[in-house]
Amino acid sequence: MTTPKSSALSAEEQAVLRRLERQPGFFELAGGLFTDGGAWSTLLMMTAEIGLFIGGAWCAWRFGQSVETLEALRWGLPALGMILMSFTIKFAFWPVMHINRLKRQVAQLELRLTRDFR
Repeated sequence: MTTPKSSALSAEEQAVLRRLERQPGFFELAGGLFTDGGAWSTLLMMTAEIGLFIGGAWCAWRFGQSVETLEALRWGLPALGMILMSFTIKFAFWPVMHINRLKRQVAQLELRLTRDFR
């Protein structure tokens, strides 16, 4: 929607406002974690998360194959620990994704206020 006041914004500001008006989906928000200044730490943490999950799945498979109680404990407890650590790392990114969404909404609000007060 364009209003008579929208002509007060520069072409660049109008382009940014149009880009910000579209709400990003989940995968776009998740991909945004790898584009900011902390992309290397995100990549490192996701690599560790994938490694922990694969290791936990392998230990869980060995747990399912075990016959004795001690052997089941030897594979079951590390499986539980590694899978829980991988989920903890993955869930640590949810607040960051929501913060990025809030940053987009604040920028959108700033541009709209700029447009209305010009």
